[in-house]
Order: sequence, then structure tokens, then C-alpha cells
Amino acid sequence: MSADADRSRLSPQDRARRVRVTADQPSATPEPTTTSGIALPGAPVHEADTVFLNGLIRAQLRLAAGCLAGFLLVSLVLTAMILVIADTADPALFGVPLSWLLQAYAYYPIIVVFAIVYARGASRNERRYRTLADDGRGATP
Repeated sequence: MSADADRSRLSPQDRARRVRVTADQPSATPEPTTTSGIALPGAPVHEADTVFLNGLIRAQLRLAAGCLAGFLLVSLVLTAMILVIADTADPALFGVPLSWLLQAYAYYPIIVVFAIVYARGASRNERRYRTLADDGRGATP
């Protein structure tokens, strides 16, 4: 049905009448704060948990930025080294120029090392967070 058909069925008095809709009045007693994010719906929010979680997020961000900066620095140094070797003598190993071998195989170990550093750092940050969060609630680890 269209809107025009709905209007035609209403009397002129009903069409002219307005109804005011308002929200419920706030209660005098504040309701307990409940979560709306990653925790269970309706679970109470502890201020300490929020502080610890924000600290974990900042720690993970610092770790990611540090690993990224380190990886970029090492990659730039390796790239510069490859360029210098290619412009100079460029020795050959088993008939393959060293600059080609470095381009083909030197980046993978660097990627693996930085992946391991990041994974271990992230695990350490999360372990610290769990310890702090458990202590903040009064639980014994």
C-alpha cells in the first residue's frame, strides 16, 4: 500500500491531530554501568579493567610500531647493501651474483625474526595484562 492510500482512509480530523512522543524520564538512581564492547553483554564494568585494557592496547601499539620501525630500518640497510654490492665487484657464488642471492634469500629470515620478536612481545604483554587484571580483581594467580 502506498502512503497516499493510507492517508485517504484517515478522516481529516485524524490527519490533523498530532501526538507528542517523548522519551522516558531518567530515573533518580543511576543504573549500574554495563558493557557494550568485547565483554559479555550486561556484565559490570570495572574501572581497573578499563585502565588495564587501555594499557594493553598502548603496549601492543608500541610493540607493533617498534617492530615495524626496526623491520623497515633493517630492510633499508639490506637494500642499500645489495645496491652497493651490485655497483661494485658483485662477486658470484656458484655462478650466481651475490646481489641476486641476497635479494632472493636474505629477506625471509629477517621477516621470520621480526615475526618471532613480535609474537613473543605480544604474548609477554598479554601475560602481564592477565596478571594485572587478576590482581586488580583480588584473585590469586
